Amino acid sequence: MNSIKKSIQHEVLSQLELKIQEILNAVISAEESRDADTKSSAGDKHETSRAKIQTEIDQLSGQLFNAKKQKNDLSTINFVKSFREADIGSLIETNRGNYFISIGWGRIEIDNEDYFVISLGSPIGRLLQKLKKGDEFKFRNLDYTINNIY
Repeated sequence: MNSIKKSIQHEVLSQLELKIQEILNAVISAEESRDADTKSSAGDKHETSRAKIQTEIDQLSGQLFNAKKQKNDLSTINFVKSFREADIGSLIETNRGNYFISIGWGRIEIDNEDYFVISLGSPIGRLLQKLKKGDEFKFRNLDYTINNIY
């Protein structure tokens, strides 16, 4: 199962790299737009335009910070550790799907199998935390049983 966890990590890291590059490109584009904006005779209009662009740059910078943090968090997960209960780094197999607890990312497909990459802070992550093989829980009015934890 460590190979599946590594495959999940690799796929999410690849997607994160693409996201980081897209954000960086958007920041560069916005900065170029801001810097190229020449002052017109309507000074207030010019300042309003620059302020809007700067707000966009600030928002993109926040997204970039979060994406880099997610990348760092995912990169530091210990895949050698074995798990008896659901926690960060564990892969949980349930009767209704597979969950990898790491960062909040969503569904990915590895070898024609769906995996939900979730954080402990997500609603289902909070329910799963500390549960063991054989435990049952209810989420969105559906009954789940933990078949295995890796």
